[in-house]
Amino acid sequence: MCGIAGYCSFDSVPPNRAVLEEMVHALRHRGPDAAAIHAEGPVGLAHARLSIIDLEGGRQPLFNEDGSVAVVVNGEIYNYRQLRTELSNRGHRFRTGSDCEVIVHLWEERRERLVDDLRGMFAFVLYDRRTGTVFGARDRFGQKPLFYHVSPRGFSFASEIKGLVAVPGFSRELDPIALDQFLFHQFVPQPRTLFTDVKRLPAGCCFSIGQICTKPEDAASESPYDQRVKVTRYWRPTFAPDNSLSDQTHLDQVEAALVDAVESHLVADVPIGVFLSGGIDSSLITALASRFAPKPLQTFSISFPNSRHDEAPYARAMSVAFGTKHREIPFQPDDYARILTDAATLFDQPLADAAALPLLALSRAAAEEVKVVLTGDGGDELFAGYRKYRRMAGVPGSLGWLTRWSERVFPTTVLARCAPDPFGWRKCRARIASAVAPAGRSSYQRQGWEGWERFALYRPVMVDKVGSHFESLSEDFEHTNVSTDPLNLALGADQGTCLADRLLLKADYSTMAFGLEARAPLLDHLLADVAGRLPLHLKATSRTTKVALREISRRYLPPDIVDRPKKGFSMSTEHWFRHELSDWTHRCLVDESLALPRYFERTAIERMLAEHKSGNKNHAARIHTLLTFELWMREYMA
Repeated sequence: MCGIAGYCSFDSVPPNRAVLEEMVHALRHRGPDAAAIHAEGPVGLAHARLSIIDLEGGRQPLFNEDGSVAVVVNGEIYNYRQLRTELSNRGHRFRTGSDCEVIVHLWEERRERLVDDLRGMFAFVLYDRRTGTVFGARDRFGQKPLFYHVSPRGFSFASEIKGLVAVPGFSRELDPIALDQFLFHQFVPQPRTLFTDVKRLPAGCCFSIGQICTKPEDAASESPYDQRVKVTRYWRPTFAPDNSLSDQTHLDQVEAALVDAVESHLVADVPIGVFLSGGIDSSLITALASRFAPKPLQTFSISFPNSRHDEAPYARAMSVAFGTKHREIPFQPDDYARILTDAATLFDQPLADAAALPLLALSRAAAEEVKVVLTGDGGDELFAGYRKYRRMAGVPGSLGWLTRWSERVFPTTVLARCAPDPFGWRKCRARIASAVAPAGRSSYQRQGWEGWERFALYRPVMVDKVGSHFESLSEDFEHTNVSTDPLNLALGADQGTCLADRLLLKADYSTMAFGLEARAPLLDHLLADVAGRLPLHLKATSRTTKVALREISRRYLPPDIVDRPKKGFSMSTEHWFRHELSDWTHRCLVDESLALPRYFERTAIERMLAEHKSGNKNHAARIHTLLTFELWMREYMA
């Protein structure tokens, strides 16, 4: 696990080594153990290392036998031993014991198709000087991020946006479309970022730049340098329910794939811990990891003292059941403002997910004892764990056409656009769409402001910049799934967008801020393939979520963990914004705000705060979203 960065020149000017040093220095928290730079011709590669495998010899960049192919990698390749054996049998010679060295040799064998052979989480960029090719890829679900910037002079990339700031010509211009999406979703969907000139490589995608020292052929193009970077998708989640097998056979296949995934994710030369919340996913990971760990696992959980949202007692019970060495980290109201302010520096792509704050506190504490943690991330998205999936499972198969019909009659691009709704017709249409075709809720991911509410929030100049178009989350996925039933359509949308844009971005930034590697066995793509073949009734029913995973959990966990209702994460921010944090919130969003005079109407903000403080309405999520953006503005746009 590391931080990677680099620059590829389009005009034959060698990369500036001082700039590369600044880029990698900005990522030092991701890789505090070592840093290295390799500059060759028009390409410079930089790497900040967190040593997990081959602690002494696995420094990057890594090379093939004659040094003509170099790569920098962020992530872990869990099947590297198998690949290494196969490649050695074909005559390849390895210089290190690093898991990532297989990539340069696979490039020689498979070129762009090498990604099909990788089992793991990764973001990498390689340079082949024999062909003048730069190639990079991001793992299937997007556990590891990769941002890039393209200019007429060259292409730069980094694990985090802060690694791009030092690149000459970097612009801090804000993308108004991305801000509009952020206020609706509470995250910025890929490939956009809040910076106009910075893009994020989507999950399951790769890119290539050929003949980097030659000028673009299409000289007449308005922006030919953009066309130098060719992004293609190499993988997407698939859904093909197999009703020919018995339920027992399906459950056995899922269990076997799950056990294999957990065992594969334990490969490391350093101690490994587990984030244990006490829910099904993390408890099952703990149970299985305990079978393979040579000594008692270290587990970590967050607690909310004196709060009805506290799940720490369940985590303690699981720790006792599996004999782990457990540590509990309390989260108090006083921690909110401090950690949210810290998060504005750490998250250069703002994310208004309140769960990121206790996760930051948890990661800081865990990093004091281990370098790697397993998490239960992905269980809800792969195995249908959210309550909304129960509604989708309740739609009869004969009415599946409602989902497709609803997307045409009630498109998210129309319902969510920034525009007035004086008679409430659009609000009514949005609610009808959710009722008649609940799968649409996975594309109409409203977390903050509706379109008509954002219209009232923005200053007129912002309304003009945003325009009336809204980009749907599911545009890239809704027409590609094998299955067309509402439940699998929703799972496909959630796996293809929200998982990478929200959950996994939160996990990566929160843990890597402290040099801690987070691994998610439930997002193993081989396990995902097995899950995609489950019949619908083993995913969710009108009464039960996560059917298959619950049945498998009964083989390892006590009934009170398996059968207890899912508790979505929640903090007491509604109360805090009315009391302990009321004055601080008003100072941030009104009195001392940078964002307000640029983008928002003062009366709209003051009305929202007054309504919340009086108790007439609960605007906690919106207040948190605005605070996240305001503090991010102070860090990156001041």
